[in-house]
Amino acid sequence: MPRRDVKMSSTCRKVLFFCLVFCAATVSALHKEFSEKFVDEGVHGPPVVRPVPSEPKSGPPHSTQHVKSQPQNSPNNPTTSKHTEQLEEKADMKREKEADVLKHKTQHVQPRVHKPTPPNKAVKQVEKVEKEAETEGENEKEVLDHWHDFPEQPLQLVMPDVTHKKLVVVQKNAKLLHRISGAVATIAVVGKFHSGKSFLMNQLMGKSSGFGVGPYVRPHTMGIWMWGKPMEMTLPSGDTVSVIFLDTEGFAANNISENYDAKIFAVSTLLSSYLIYNSVKIIDQADIDYLELLARRTQLFALRSQMSRSKWADDFNHDLLSFPPLLWVVQDFAQLLGDNDSPQEWLRKLMDTSAWDNEDYEISLLGVFKSVDCHTLFLPATRRELLQDLSQAREEDLTEEYREERDSLITKLRKGLVPKEKNDEHITGAELASLLDILVNAANEGSLAQIPSRWNVFIDKLERTAKEDCLLFYEGEMAVLYKGRDNGPIIPQELEDWHNQMYNKSLNLLQHLLFGLGDSVEMSSLDLGREIRSKFDKTLEMNDKKIKLRCTEWQRRLELDAEERLESVQLPTRSSVLEEEFVAVETSCVSSFQQAVGELLNKKAYRKYMEQLKSSLQNVHDKFALRNTRMLEELLDQAVQNAIDGFREKAVIPDKVPLSPGAVVRQVAEATLKATKIFSAEAKAAEGEKMYEPYQAVLQTRMSEEQERFEEANSELVRLFCLSKVRELVDEFKSSTGSTEIILPINNTELEMRLKQSWLRVESHYRDAEDDYSLFSAYDDGMKTLQERVEEVCKQRRQENVEAFAREVDVPLKTARDIIKLSADKYDTVFSVTQYIRQVCLLQLNQGQPKYWHPELKASIIDHFIQSERDIQKIIQSRQGWWSAVVGFFQWLLWIFRIDVL
Repeated sequence: MPRRDVKMSSTCRKVLFFCLVFCAATVSALHKEFSEKFVDEGVHGPPVVRPVPSEPKSGPPHSTQHVKSQPQNSPNNPTTSKHTEQLEEKADMKREKEADVLKHKTQHVQPRVHKPTPPNKAVKQVEKVEKEAETEGENEKEVLDHWHDFPEQPLQLVMPDVTHKKLVVVQKNAKLLHRISGAVATIAVVGKFHSGKSFLMNQLMGKSSGFGVGPYVRPHTMGIWMWGKPMEMTLPSGDTVSVIFLDTEGFAANNISENYDAKIFAVSTLLSSYLIYNSVKIIDQADIDYLELLARRTQLFALRSQMSRSKWADDFNHDLLSFPPLLWVVQDFAQLLGDNDSPQEWLRKLMDTSAWDNEDYEISLLGVFKSVDCHTLFLPATRRELLQDLSQAREEDLTEEYREERDSLITKLRKGLVPKEKNDEHITGAELASLLDILVNAANEGSLAQIPSRWNVFIDKLERTAKEDCLLFYEGEMAVLYKGRDNGPIIPQELEDWHNQMYNKSLNLLQHLLFGLGDSVEMSSLDLGREIRSKFDKTLEMNDKKIKLRCTEWQRRLELDAEERLESVQLPTRSSVLEEEFVAVETSCVSSFQQAVGELLNKKAYRKYMEQLKSSLQNVHDKFALRNTRMLEELLDQAVQNAIDGFREKAVIPDKVPLSPGAVVRQVAEATLKATKIFSAEAKAAEGEKMYEPYQAVLQTRMSEEQERFEEANSELVRLFCLSKVRELVDEFKSSTGSTEIILPINNTELEMRLKQSWLRVESHYRDAEDDYSLFSAYDDGMKTLQERVEEVCKQRRQENVEAFAREVDVPLKTARDIIKLSADKYDTVFSVTQYIRQVCLLQLNQGQPKYWHPELKASIIDHFIQSERDIQKIIQSRQGWWSAVVGFFQWLLWIFRIDVL
């Protein structure tokens, strides 16, 4: 078939173009509407009401909407363009994800039907969309807001799982917290469902539409929600913090366990910087009790979380798990408090009068939270349609009393808000997100104590009461047996038989009390049997302790009796006498013990206690034996000491006159005999004991030591006596050789003869006087000392003789001195000048009568002259020095070989 060209008129082309434009605009509008109203990223709970982008026209004057906004990035910042590109990339990724979510969501959402748009309006709409896109791109490049990516809508932080028993962190929304780098404070509200928590949080944020407020009876908020865009607030301290508002799922909803409510409360409490507990109209006893129970469970949860430090890695800090201040807000409150009490005083009185069924447990909110306060709010509106859905109420629709009390509440929150701290610094958003993960994981892992159901509590209480009654019956019947034995020990077999009878009676009583409860009877019987058996085990243990106590008492009584009978034995005594008395005491004690406790013990236990008794009696025996031994030792010690005292009294040197060796031997023998007699008489009671002979040996040793001391004392007296005689004879020698007896000068030979005669006479006198002590070493020492001192006197007499001769030749020696002074300069060494001096002096002495004196006498006179003459000493000292010593040494060598050096 041939091809036919079809030409389209211009009118058709225009119609087709406008149809395409209309379709594109319709799809774009639908996509945008669904994204804003029905798509909530990461949210699996019920849809929420999104706020309008702009702030409400009117709000409370003191609400948080008046807090200054975050500082914006400067358009001149070099990082602006780079950050803009990043924002555009994120926006593209966000649109792709929204499209994917939209595919899954649209099957549950009935889209709104749009009316066809006229062609001319479609063109204008296309142009408007393109213009808005260009304007939006330019605005993003010009100004970058700090909170640009934080949505002005509620976001779900924590959601329940499918079973509505565990909590799940919505990580995508939690990641927004990581972008808050500054200090973060959290205000959370908790309370029963449909008590106005979401509306209260909207009022605190200054928003007419914020968190979802539902008009129906079913719960509207699930899990924990936060307002997407943090609000910056300046605290009274001057610190600027980012405030996050948390709305929580209500308590006591249908088909929701109390354990789940406790998890929501624990996570919200430990996550918040300020906690609000919301109630309606009044504070009743049930609210206080339930809140106190949740607070204590949360306190236990915090402690367990602290102990589980493995969850924290390196971020563990006790301050993060501290309790915030608590503010109890009572909404729709119209009553009078009375007594001019403030809401806080009213709450304190209610808490003081709060009492649990079990008064042994004292639970108080004041012991858990940092502070507890109360605030009341009047009815927010009076019209029915507004009270059914308060999200429709505008600021001017609210009652004047409500607005005033709300503004006061906001002021109170601002004054009391303190961010959580870690290491003395405010926590950041990232640390808050980390704390959220830790708390949720800990709550899901079972760190929160369980709460039983009310029916189970009733059944448990009934079973517990029945078991307690049966246990009391058992204990009362057992007490009858104890009373019949005066609460003393009972024969074990008799106790066992009585227990079996009372056990069967108690079980029969329990079956009657729990008749008709099915498995509870069997379980309670098992529990009662275990408790009775535990009681009986303790009874057996107690009876065994009483038997042991009875045995111990008799052991102690018999020990005291044995001690009393052994005390009657006079100590010290011989060991054999003490042993005979102990055997008699032991036989009597064994017989008494058998009569007292024999029936209470089996053969094995009887042998055990009998061995203990005998061991105890043996200890008593050993104690007295040891005491007797010590007393015998003391007796022997005293006997030895008295014997030594007797020895000392006999071994005495009379009048301090030394004894001769024979006298010393006789006196020692008499002292030894006396000491031996004293020891034998005083140690008679210990005679025959093993220790007697060693003490005899000790006595012999002590007497030998005393004998040595006695002999040493006598030897010392001999020494002193000899020294005294030596001094006397030396004085006599000096007198016989003095200047009155020998006229000096005298010939040396005659002088030596006279000195020898005097020495022989003195020596003879010493030997005659000390002859009785010649056997002592002091005698020889005295003779040696006498010789040395006499020799010293002889030297002195010889020197005096030389000096007398020197005086005879004083004129020749003075002449020699003058000659020496004139010629001494010729000699430059000590040796040469000394030789010269001797030659001059000898030459002068040979010119007169001294010519015929003995050469040694003349040499002595010359030496005396050199030493005593000062001028001569000066001449010799002037030649001293190392050069003089060296030259003088060689001159001395030449002089030795008879070579003249002068």
